[in-house]
Amino acid sequence: MLVALDAGAEDIRAEGDDWVVVCEASSTAAVRHAIEEAGIEVSSSDLTMMPTSLVELDSADTVKPILRLIDALDEHDDVQDVYANFDIPESVLAELDT
Repeated sequence: MLVALDAGAEDIRAEGDDWVVVCEASSTAAVRHAIEEAGIEVSSSDLTMMPTSLVELDSADTVKPILRLIDALDEHDDVQDVYANFDIPESVLAELDT
């Protein structure tokens, strides 16, 4: 963890058997190099958009059309990636499953 943080990482978190290291796009190469120099295998290094603020969607009526839009965008041939800044609480997701 210290190696990545010293190289410019902003956050490190466990996701299953893997670790996710978050840093600015400009620091990606330096952080990856420092991790590899420390003898740690890097399985992938991707650039992605991370929201700076989240919007909580608090009703199933609000969530359904947004999820349909996200699915439609994701299925479009010309779209490579879809990013969003919403958060759906577990209680609302449970409503959608019923």
